Amino acid sequence: MTAKNLYAYTLQPVPYEVSEVEQRQAQLMIWRSTNKFSRKAWIIMIALVVLSLVSAGLIKYYSTYSTVICWVVIIGVALFYIIKRFGLEWYVKRKMKEFPVQDIKGIRLGVQPHGIVMRQKVGLQEGTATIGWKDIYEWYNSPDFILVNFKVKTPKGEQQQGAYILPKRMDSKNFAFKTIRKHLNETVGAAKPI
Repeated sequence: MTAKNLYAYTLQPVPYEVSEVEQRQAQLMIWRSTNKFSRKAWIIMIALVVLSLVSAGLIKYYSTYSTVICWVVIIGVALFYIIKRFGLEWYVKRKMKEFPVQDIKGIRLGVQPHGIVMRQKVGLQEGTATIGWKDIYEWYNSPDFILVNFKVKTPKGEQQQGAYILPKRMDSKNFAFKTIRKHLNETVGAAKPI
């Protein structure tokens, strides 16, 4: 390690406290990123509307039934769009409120060449855990936070999943996001889009 990159790592862990609002915001942003209309869905919706309009116009005597079917299809497509776009988000927000968020207090995080170090005081003892860069399997980079998902092995040999929501306010010389992004890009790859 040279003097130039010596300060890229944490000498003193920083407090890690994430509010309920920040946790809910991160959950909702990730849900929104997975609830987008696929290209296939757009093609099907457009095809249904176009076919219903064409079939209504091609019938020689322009019967009432073709007009009714045309409007039923158009209304059905519009309802599908509105429910998927707005209704599901309302439902997800309501369901998220039913489950309590994790109270994150008394934890300190640091960045080291081998991973993210967590220190937590439990009673009179202080526990330390390290999430190695190789344990992280995906990460998201948004304007408000970095979300890191990881899997670690417990002392019993079982795999345990976890995540860190790192709010942008934590970005400081003791917890440099630039260093975190560098290691994540090298080890995990590019951030998943949100």
